[in-house]
Amino acid sequence: MKKTAALLIASLACSPAYAISLGDIIKSIFSAPVKQESRTPASSGSNSTAKSEQQSLEELRKTLGLLKKISCTYHGSNYGVDPNAIFEFPDNPDQTVCDPLSGEASESRTSGLAAKLYVRSEEMKTVNGVMDYYSKGIRLDQNLYFASINVPTRMFTKGFTTEGGATLVDGSGNKLIENFAVEYNSILKLGADDKEGEYELGIISDDGARVFFKENDQWKELINNDGNHPSRFGCTFRTLSMKKDTEVPIKVLYYQGPRYHISNVLMWKYHKDVKAFQKSYKDNWVCGQKGNELFYSPKTEKATAVTKWLENTGWKVIANANYKMPEQKTNPCVEEKLQITDLIATSVEAPRATIVWKTNIKSTSQLKISNFFTGEVIYTELNSELVTNHEVQLDGLVRGIYYLINAISVDEKGNQVISSPDYLITP
Repeated sequence: MKKTAALLIASLACSPAYAISLGDIIKSIFSAPVKQESRTPASSGSNSTAKSEQQSLEELRKTLGLLKKISCTYHGSNYGVDPNAIFEFPDNPDQTVCDPLSGEASESRTSGLAAKLYVRSEEMKTVNGVMDYYSKGIRLDQNLYFASINVPTRMFTKGFTTEGGATLVDGSGNKLIENFAVEYNSILKLGADDKEGEYELGIISDDGARVFFKENDQWKELINNDGNHPSRFGCTFRTLSMKKDTEVPIKVLYYQGPRYHISNVLMWKYHKDVKAFQKSYKDNWVCGQKGNELFYSPKTEKATAVTKWLENTGWKVIANANYKMPEQKTNPCVEEKLQITDLIATSVEAPRATIVWKTNIKSTSQLKISNFFTGEVIYTELNSELVTNHEVQLDGLVRGIYYLINAISVDEKGNQVISSPDYLITP
């Protein structure tokens, strides 16, 4: 009984237009007729009729096989203007590279970093820093997307592969595993569990990296860890003041010189105030320290004692949730999840009912229908037409029976979603 009541409460919450009240349901199902005082006594004939109707309804609700009488037709479409819809024009897969340095997946399409890729040009006889790539290098057409900047010291032989399957090459036609630069762009923000306060940034990179942030519409440098070197910890001279609503545009310029080791890890540390940062800064002996095996094992990518010391003193890798994609950008490397919304019965009158719902991705249409009294379940015939506006017209419903409805949709990739909680209709 408790389970039934809970189910009905959930159902009623999403179907106010056609569901009767919980009290009426419980009364009609479980309560015996209640004698009430009346100034005009009811005739024995009317009492007999009411009792007969109640018995007939109870017998009907115990009848098996009623769901077999239900038929349906579909009228879904992709037409009409939804004022709340957001449209995206996806990047060409041949021009898209997803997390080539780490393979880490972003949590959402609005999280992560967008990046540009540069290769060495003929005029770059020598490379002294990342700005040589930025000012003299050749920018490739491909767009890169990253979940975070978290590449522990490792060997890099994989190269860059587009979503279309092509492997990027340098000017000589060789697989691109050295002599390249990446320009990361994102917006830094606090996550749900991050404290408001002062944040000190640091970066471990091989080779050079420089970190910039925008303040008062001007780009300013925060960290300079430039030059040809093995993995080295670059420190900042100041903090970023972060509140829950603070958004700081950042730009990270990183380059990889000769093969094979790479590393690029952007970290931060929370401080209550600037004084706390200044005191902690004096004790950070890791600033400027370098070595390909100093922070991570190149073979296992596991943190060494030095990195564990950093973590134990409050340093942590800046997470995917702290990176908001730049304006006008979404992360195409994140697969949008199929969702059902706006499930409702637009009309219910035995023996017919019309059920509609929406999906954010084109998908199939089907209903799961349960008889509340007998527990029987049927699935309507699957409509394989891929639509976003779904409509099912039902016929064969019996007055007095309570039907629990669940919409089912499957997109072209085979991802399935079932609406919840149950939707109650009472013809």
